[in-house]
Amino acid sequence: MNKGRVSKYGVAAVVDIETTGLCVGTDEVIELALVLFRYDRCNGRIEEKMDAYSGLREPNCPISHGAYEVHHISPGVVRGRRLNYSRIRAMLRKADFVVAHNAVFDRGFVERLIPSFRTKTWLCSMRGINWEAKGFVSRSLQSLAAAHQVKSLRPHRAGGDTDTLLALLSYRRRYRRMRLYELLRNGGLIGKASKERDT
Repeated sequence: MNKGRVSKYGVAAVVDIETTGLCVGTDEVIELALVLFRYDRCNGRIEEKMDAYSGLREPNCPISHGAYEVHHISPGVVRGRRLNYSRIRAMLRKADFVVAHNAVFDRGFVERLIPSFRTKTWLCSMRGINWEAKGFVSRSLQSLAAAHQVKSLRPHRAGGDTDTLLALLSYRRRYRRMRLYELLRNGGLIGKASKERDT
């Protein structure tokens, strides 16, 4: 019997946001995207994309010129828009952990907006993988995507960046593990199910 044992496969989430500016204390989220994926807890292999959500939100503060120049989301685009918080929370409940590229930034904004995220383990794909040791000069998502031949269809938009990050984490050279494996290993999450997984 496998009762009480941890499944070999887990579910995790990739998250990305766009904001009115860079200050966590005064700026706000105006776009949030979340992607759920199934992964192998033993080897970090991403098995499939399970669900995805992307939504816009009208903020209570102005969108700075600097932020607009990055994501090109204008006040008119977000006017009257609201995130589907029920769906976001339902998706989050299924996730073992959350991955973001530059998680320090995303986490500060997201946890203030949706406190449910505070209960989750966060992993940072920008700092949790030793990109420099692999020969990559830049750790930016767009630079890493280009270096891995990952197409970035909507850069600097939350939905596009979550898809790009998931593709980057899925990348593997021949006979090597996916990039997610190193992130899980460095975060102390890999192999936890190896001794008590379903067979």
